Amino acid sequence: MSHIWKSAFRSNAACIAMMAAMAAGPALAQDASAPEQAADQSNQSADIIVTAQFRQQNLQDTPIAITAVSSETLAARSQTSVTDLGQFAPNVALAPATSLQGNSVAAFIRGVGQLDSSFALEPGVGIYIDDIYYGTTYGAVMDLTDLERVEVLRGPQGTLAGKNSVGGAVKLFSKKPDATAGGFIEATYGSYDRLELRGSANIPLSDSLFLRVSGVSKNVDGYMKLLGL
Repeated sequence: MSHIWKSAFRSNAACIAMMAAMAAGPALAQDASAPEQAADQSNQSADIIVTAQFRQQNLQDTPIAITAVSSETLAARSQTSVTDLGQFAPNVALAPATSLQGNSVAAFIRGVGQLDSSFALEPGVGIYIDDIYYGTTYGAVMDLTDLERVEVLRGPQGTLAGKNSVGGAVKLFSKKPDATAGGFIEATYGSYDRLELRGSANIPLSDSLFLRVSGVSKNVDGYMKLLGL
């Protein structure tokens, strides 16, 4: 009798273990699929739509060597000027040019660019604001204020961007006005009475007419104070 009771006990234990394994299977499957679902959602939320080929495309599906940066990423990296874009874009060098003609930029992509900021010469790297060509390096150290995104295209872009983009192109896209009223104001104060103001306002004028205004102001008295004036 004891032998029969032990056999029955072992059979019941085996059944219980099998049922527990079957019940745990779906839970493990759910746990395994949860990270994949979270990754898919994060990838979908991180998608950047670009217009490098003058049509809306996902950045991952665009057959161009391109670096696209959203406005949120620009703010997180504290990138406030065109010259800051070269810090995170491969084979891109953007720096203030050494000249007496103001805030000129020396832009090089894959070693192709223009160092001289003369008005008689056009840059080897084209700079575009909302797809409008900025035809000189003089005054090209622009502030990245109230932008939707920035696209840096590497390699010759003459087919679509224009003949003067033999090295590549830097494209700035402004935020479009919409029906949501709002805006922001930022102020920075530093040594030598440095004062910077940045602001933007989105104003809906009617159901189908919207206005967006942005501006930047920079002032510093450091040079005069160094001279003792």
